[in-house]
Amino acid sequence: MTIHRTANGTWTYRIEHNGKCYRKRFKSRDKAENAEAGLRRELTSGYENDRRMTFKEASEMFLEKHSKMHKASYAEDKKKIELLNGLFGDKKLVDFSPLDIETLRSCLPGIGKGKKRITSSATVDKYHALVKAIFNKMYLWRMFAGYNPAKGVRLKREFKPHVRWLAREEIGRLEEALPESIYPYYLCALHTGMRKSEIHGLKWQDVTLSIRDIYVIKTKSSKPRHIPVNDTLYRFLVKLYGNGKNPDEPVFGHIGKNYLSHGFKRACQKAGVKDFRFHDLRHTFASHLVMSGVNIYQVSKWLGHSSVTITEKYYAHFAPDCKREEIEKLNKLNEWAAKPSNNRQTFEIPVESRKTENSKTDCKFSD
Repeated sequence: MTIHRTANGTWTYRIEHNGKCYRKRFKSRDKAENAEAGLRRELTSGYENDRRMTFKEASEMFLEKHSKMHKASYAEDKKKIELLNGLFGDKKLVDFSPLDIETLRSCLPGIGKGKKRITSSATVDKYHALVKAIFNKMYLWRMFAGYNPAKGVRLKREFKPHVRWLAREEIGRLEEALPESIYPYYLCALHTGMRKSEIHGLKWQDVTLSIRDIYVIKTKSSKPRHIPVNDTLYRFLVKLYGNGKNPDEPVFGHIGKNYLSHGFKRACQKAGVKDFRFHDLRHTFASHLVMSGVNIYQVSKWLGHSSVTITEKYYAHFAPDCKREEIEKLNKLNEWAAKPSNNRQTFEIPVESRKTENSKTDCKFSD
C-alpha cells in the first residue's frame, strides 16, 4: 500500500518510477487514492512525464527544438518567451490551470514601453497562442501528459476586415515621391503581393524569367508558393538582371528592413498618402485583382493564405458582383413614397377590427 496517513492527519501517496519519487498530500484518503491511480496511469501510459518540469524549461525546449528550426518568427517567439518566463518561469507545468491563463491575459496589457507597449487584444492573443503551442509540444514530445490550460480560455480574436489600399491616383503620386533605392521593393510588392520579409529573402535562383515565375520559399506559413510575373515587373527584372547575376545574390540588393520602412513612410508623407504602410501594398495588390474580376481562390493562392476563407474576409466585398444586383432591389421601397400625394390611396382600419378576441382593455395586477 502506497497510501499513508501522516502525523498531522493528512493522507499521502509515495510512488517510485524510473528512479524518481513522487509524493503528494491530501486531506482525505479518497482524494489520495484517486490521485495515486491517475498518476500511475500517466506514468504507465508511455509518457516520460517529468512532473517537475517548469515552464521555463519547457519554453527553452520549444525554442530550440521547434521554433528555431521550423518557424520564421523565431526571433519574435524568443522575445515573447523572455517576457513569459519573467511572469511564471519557475512554475511547474502540472500546477498550471486556466485561471493562470486568464491572469496572464489581464496583466499583459500595459507591459512594455513606447512602441513595444502591449495595447491590443490581438497581441495578447499571440502570447496566449504561444503558451498553448508550448503545452501542445510538450504533450506531443511525451514530456507532459496533463491538461493544456490554454485550451480552457478562449482567444478574443478581434478581426478588423477593413483594409487600406491605394487608388490609381494615389499610386501615381507615390511613385513620383519614391527614391530609387526603394522603388524596386515597392514595384515587387505592388505586382506580386509579397510580404516585406519575402521580398528581402528573394534570390535570383528563385526567379525564372523564361516562364515569368517567382518561387517564394521563405514564407510566413512555411509553405512555398509560385507567383506569376506580369509584363510591368518582367520588364523591370530583365533590366535589373542585365548580363547575368549570381544565383545566391538577393534580387533587390541589401537594404535594411528599417531603412525600407522609414524611407517608404517619408515617401508617403511627401506624396500626401495618409495612413499607409508598406504592408498595405499587399492589400492594394489583392484589392485591385478582385475588383478586376479575378477569382478570389486564385488571389488566395498568390497571397499564400492558409485558407480562402481568410481572403474572403478581407477582399470579398471588392468583387464587382458582390450582391450589387440584390441590394438594388431595395430601390422599390421608395417608389411608392415618391408618388404625388393626391394619387395615393389612404386606408383607415376600423377601431373594432383592431381588437382581437384575446385582447383586453383593462389589465389589473393582483396584489
